[in-house]
Parts: sequence; C-alpha cells; structure tokens
Amino acid sequence: AGDSILLAAVSLLSACQQMYFTLNVGRARLKYKIAPPAVTGSLDFERIFRAHFCDRSGSRVPIRSSQVLLGLCGSC
Repeated sequence: AGDSILLAAVSLLSACQQMYFTLNVGRARLKYKIAPPAVTGSLDFERIFRAHFCDRSGSRVPIRSSQVLLGLCGSC
C-alpha cells in the first residue's frame, strides 16, 4: 500500500511538472509570436521550449489526458 501511494504521488507530481512546462511554452509562443509548428525564434522561447522538450523526452511513461486525470483536476 505504501509503495502504491508513493507511485501515485510521484506520478501526480510528474503530471503537474509537465503541465507547468506546457503552459510556459504556450505563454512563450504568445509572448514571442511564434506559430505552433515552429520551434525556433527568439532565444528566450527556444530555452523554454528545450526545457519542455527535454522533460518530455526524459519521461518514460507518456501521460495523456484521460477522464480520470480530468476528473482529478476538476475536483481541485
């Protein structure tokens, strides 16, 4: 039971970190006026995008939005 609680906590923290980086990339795209398919532009945008990309490629299990995750986020 203790291991499953720890696994759930780490998974939730990982999802929060991924959402944080994703929101930062979205804000940077608006701020520096970079269209979504592009990954180059301002050096500040590229730094933010690389942080997001490195976080995504380092995660072994991709977290996709699901009804369970959306239900958890909606209850907060």
